[in-house]
Amino acid sequence: MGKTLAEKILSEKSGTDAVAGDIVIAKVDLSFVQDTTGPLTVRQFRSGGMEKLAHPERTVIFIDHAAPSPSSALSNDHILLRDFSRRSGAFSPRLATASATRWSPRPTPGRVTSSWGRTPTR
Repeated sequence: MGKTLAEKILSEKSGTDAVAGDIVIAKVDLSFVQDTTGPLTVRQFRSGGMEKLAHPERTVIFIDHAAPSPSSALSNDHILLRDFSRRSGAFSPRLATASATRWSPRPTPGRVTSSWGRTPTR
């Protein structure tokens, strides 16, 4: 039986013969970080001694789940994400166009995306 689209893409991106159920390490073309788990991601990134993103041009930070912010704690998280985006060079669309469900790069066959930004270097 032939491979699924996901198996074909992950096989190509990992350089393996990936099948359903396999764990692979694959090249990620685009990473997404959003405002629900993004602050934790940034704090873990920094606590791990990371100083820069491996590919800031392929990292997108969205603020769209709690926008406008309903509390001061979430406002502080938004500030953290905007500051990280500015310092790291990651792309962060303006709030009015920020929704990850509405914003997407032009669809490209074979493109692999990550929703939590695992592209760091030390």
